[in-house]
Amino acid sequence: MLSALLVACGGDPATPKDRVGSLIDSMEQAVEAGSATDAAGLLHPQYRDATHPDRAAASRSLSNYLRRHRGIHLITGLTSVDVAPEGTSAQAVVYVAMSGVVAGSIDALAGLRADFYRFELDVALNGGDWRILHSRWRRTDVSEWRAALAAPSY
Repeated sequence: MLSALLVACGGDPATPKDRVGSLIDSMEQAVEAGSATDAAGLLHPQYRDATHPDRAAASRSLSNYLRRHRGIHLITGLTSVDVAPEGTSAQAVVYVAMSGVVAGSIDALAGLRADFYRFELDVALNGGDWRILHSRWRRTDVSEWRAALAAPSY
């Protein structure tokens, strides 16, 4: 949420790492708002992953998921951002806790049987904006989630 604060206090975040953080914050806000359109807008036009051959397929899946799961609440933790030397692409690792109800803490999420994920994202500039180009994810558990957030390299 630091990147959201930076934007509120005076424009775009200054560094590429901060701008990647802002992208993650924007995705979190779009998903929690149930806006597949806003979330899909954060995907790079060349987006693809292991189950989606292109951005359109990923957008359809996202829309269907958000329609089936109303009231998604997330706690995200950006644990690393590695920006390429040319400054136009980066790799990021994000841990996400997902629940159907608002929880004030990780302990509360664990008690609610929240789902925990680790996302590896490739992001790239597109027309001056950072967009998600590729993603890989896997389920994790609350102990890995806590350990990763306790020692971020970001």
